[in-house]
Amino acid sequence: MSCLIRRAVVADAFEACQIVRRSICELCRDDHEGDQATIDHWLANKTVPNFEAWIGSDSHRAIMAETAAGLVGFGLMNLDGLVALLYVAPPSRFQGVSKALLASLEEEARRAGIREIRLGSSATALRFYASCGFSSDGDPRPAFGITRSHPMSKRLAP
Repeated sequence: MSCLIRRAVVADAFEACQIVRRSICELCRDDHEGDQATIDHWLANKTVPNFEAWIGSDSHRAIMAETAAGLVGFGLMNLDGLVALLYVAPPSRFQGVSKALLASLEEEARRAGIREIRLGSSATALRFYASCGFSSDGDPRPAFGITRSHPMSKRLAP
């Protein structure tokens, strides 16, 4: 799938929020196991006003993946090198969108002088991040409800 990665703008907040919420509900079943309390907890801060704030923040880099069909992915990294969000629309899974988003965030980090990026992976995304050069940074930690966050990091070449 050919996609354009671009900076997110505040006008993207609604669609970005919908992509992330749908991805969590539909693609992260191995993590939340359909437990509604866990899903509700995971989605609690995934609101349009929060996306507007994250996209508009000078301390974050927010990006969108766009195809001819529309917006299909969202990534968010703070300027300390923490990848906070990286999600794709369910129909775009396994189409290269996640890799394109991650590569763009890594380039943003390099431009900002960040030499290591970190994230907390879901169980669903562990193999993806490992295939992109991330290494485990310790034992899984409690996250949303019954989910676990797997700390990972990657050194960036200058």
